[in-house]
Amino acid sequence: MASDTRDRLIRSTSRLLRTQGYAATGLNQVMAEAEAPRGSMYFHFPGGKVELAGAAVDRFAERSTARMRKILAEHDTVADAVAAIFDSYVEHLERTGYAEGCAVASVALDAASTHPLLAEATGRALRTWTGVLAEALEAEGREPAVAHGLATVVIAAIEGTVVMARGEQSTEPIVTTRDVLRTMLAQRPSR
Repeated sequence: MASDTRDRLIRSTSRLLRTQGYAATGLNQVMAEAEAPRGSMYFHFPGGKVELAGAAVDRFAERSTARMRKILAEHDTVADAVAAIFDSYVEHLERTGYAEGCAVASVALDAASTHPLLAEATGRALRTWTGVLAEALEAEGREPAVAHGLATVVIAAIEGTVVMARGEQSTEPIVTTRDVLRTMLAQRPSR
């Protein structure tokens, strides 16, 4: 039962981070949405809101990493996989009415500069995503430094265009960036 409460706290926090960010996410709201008994928050997360948000970022990052690996495995090229990742963001933002962004980005912007634990969690997520893409790009024949550079651009583009799409209430930034990246990544490395 205790692990179910812990899981509900993490899931509720992750959703709230995606919709309203770290600063606006209050513990009373998390407890109510998770239907968690009073006192359970500090039992599971003695470090309070920071520890809970770190766990939520880690969970979000694990799920996103698994989704990225799945999409990469389902496509013949990294260019096609990256386009599919961007398409999934278009679908998600349209489905949620532009209400849900990325938990990692929102925490990085809201709190990573003042909470080392959150900086570690967001940095770990971003490095993992970059590493997964770099590995796939290397498998296509790109040199490690080139693969890392391209992967960094893709992750920065994903995070940036999600912010732009939410701010503009339009998927146009995602679609435009998807098309540019697809062309750029489709260029085969020369040996």
